[in-house]
Order: sequence, then structure tokens, then C-alpha cells
Amino acid sequence: MTRPVIPSGALPRHAAVTRAQYRSFAALGHVALPGLWDRALAGRLAAEARARHPFAEIPRSGPRTPVSARRTARRGTPAASGRLLARVHLSLVGTARAVTGRLLVPTFAAYGYYEDDDEVFLHVDTELCDLTLLTTAFGEVGPLHVHPGLIGSSMEQLGALESDPAWDRTSGTRVTYPATGVTALNGHVLPHHRPGRPVPGGSAVAALCYRALF
Repeated sequence: MTRPVIPSGALPRHAAVTRAQYRSFAALGHVALPGLWDRALAGRLAAEARARHPFAEIPRSGPRTPVSARRTARRGTPAASGRLLARVHLSLVGTARAVTGRLLVPTFAAYGYYEDDDEVFLHVDTELCDLTLLTTAFGEVGPLHVHPGLIGSSMEQLGALESDPAWDRTSGTRVTYPATGVTALNGHVLPHHRPGRPVPGGSAVAALCYRALF
């Protein structure tokens, strides 16, 4: 299906999700939705993410993977909101509903900042994130690794695996984010992590969460 031409820098319109994308999300728990906006809007999001970085704080709530003392606990990921990001969040409600087939409403959206490395502990998202849309705001981050074989694991079980030095941190299916779109992730169900690598100059990922009404 041909997507409509998006005026330069405009907010994304309700995107037509293809049957293949819908089926991929239903089967795998993730799917890339590229081409939702143009490079001009990507630049505006990057500029806002950089401008909001000085105001970023460690969230008081959110997933906390319990790890052992021998597993070095990383500093939490600072996060900040933004007016443009909030507008994009609202504009993608229709797309979020189309890719899941569920009546979703927006809960929160934030830029998460990776200042030294892009490591993410193995976890599942909170109940406020029945669907998470992810995109890189600026810089580069490595692929997210998703683990369908771990669906149903508790946070304690995921923490034990994260703490195990024998666990292969390169395991899982690698998922990347499109430059001018999002990756839709069933993050509340599908465990995921990022092994971690240095990020010279820092980077930021925008996460837009939606909750199902029923």
C-alpha cells in the first residue's frame, strides 16, 4: 500500500498498517514501521531530545531488574519528556491501534538517555506499556535483543538470568529501529535487553507507551 506524502517536518499521520505488518506483530511481538515521518521531523525530534537532556532525571518508577551483587548494577537511564514528542505520541494512537488490533490509549512518552553505554538489563515493560513504540532520537544504539523463549518469566527469573555470568548476552533476536519511524514492541510480554557498548557523544531513544482499555 502506498503511503501518503508527508509534508516536510509534519507530524505523522495515521499510517496504514499492512496485513504483513499486523501479522508479523501478532506472531513475533515486534515489527518495524518505517516511513512514518520525514528527515525534517527526525531532525526536530533530535533537537528537542538534545535540548531536554539537561533536565533528564532517573525515573522513580519503571521496571527494575533485580540483579546479584556480583553483577555490576548500572545507573538508571535518565529520561525527559518533550512537547514535540508528546504531540507525536498522540498522533500515533491510530497506528498503535492498527498494528495491535486493540483499543489503546497513550500513557507516557519520554526520551531515554544513554550517556556512557547503551546497556539495558533483561526485563519486561510495565503494565502502562501494553505497546511500546521505539525510535532513536539522536546518536546510535545497538539492536534490542528480544527473547520469545522467556515469555512468562518473572522479573526475579529474568534478574537471575541477567546475573548469571554463563548467560550468553548476545542471545536473542536482534531488533533495530527505523530512522524515520518506529519499532512496535509488545514489551510488557516479550522480555528484551541490550548487551551494551560504548556510545561516544551519547545517544537517546524515544519510547512511546500505550495501554489497552480492555
